[in-house]
Amino acid sequence: MTPYLFIFLSMLFFSIGIFIDNFLINKRFKDTKSLLFYSNITNLLFIPLLWIFGMPKMLPTDLIIPLVVVGIAQIIYLYPYYKALKVADTSIISALFNLGKIFTPVLAYVIVNERLSPIQYAGFAIIIFASFMLTYEGGLKVNKALLYMMLTTLILAISSTVTKYSLGEVDWITVMTWSAVFSTIITIVVGLIFYRRHIAKSGKNYFRSFWQFMINEFVTFIAMACLIYAIVDIPVTIAQGLLATSPVLMIALTFFGRRLWPSYFKENLQWKYIIRKSVYFIIIAIGIVMSVR
Repeated sequence: MTPYLFIFLSMLFFSIGIFIDNFLINKRFKDTKSLLFYSNITNLLFIPLLWIFGMPKMLPTDLIIPLVVVGIAQIIYLYPYYKALKVADTSIISALFNLGKIFTPVLAYVIVNERLSPIQYAGFAIIIFASFMLTYEGGLKVNKALLYMMLTTLILAISSTVTKYSLGEVDWITVMTWSAVFSTIITIVVGLIFYRRHIAKSGKNYFRSFWQFMINEFVTFIAMACLIYAIVDIPVTIAQGLLATSPVLMIALTFFGRRLWPSYFKENLQWKYIIRKSVYFIIIAIGIVMSVR
């Protein structure tokens, strides 16, 4: 029972993180690039939490470029992600993160020669179909969130594939620490050279929202820790399938939380939309179970 509790806690904390991101981009920051800058800067403050599990090692020279790539990916994926949060419900954004299940194995095949089975390809097709239907708006129109999240998950898939390659030489604490260091250095240099006016202008909003940034980083860290603990004791297939139901949890949380904190929630709660979305969320979960077999 305990692993399933930790899966639930992981879903819960990841959902809270998306709600906070929704608040920051839709209620507090008008400029996406400034929010991206401050998010990455705050992320560095939580790196010492990793050192509870061990200290990072010096980085081999042949891993500098790969982890710089990971650091860049950790910066730029936020831009289309924030754009997607502006145009779609939070539960749909959560579901569209599953598009990464398509890109990751394909990149893994190209880079580390991992093989795929026919049932996995069928699972990918199901995920694509359900994701399209979630964002379909009639005629030839599809919500921009689909394209934004395809780009988001492609960048994250590149990051995870390069991370997997790096883990062949060093431990995960070293990888996460150095990629965060590179990410922060690049963010500061690029931000201060090209966007310092936007950053300075948004500084007041950052300090007003500092506790939201801190909570967001903390719940994301806890969500990852819970997930890592859970998958030690249950099959990855079950874990991924359960995680794919997170959007349903987000709808439930919106029902209970919108009266207390309306600024954090963006969800169409008409029953016909809830039923439609839930059907496609379940279809995506089925596709994920198939794709990770």
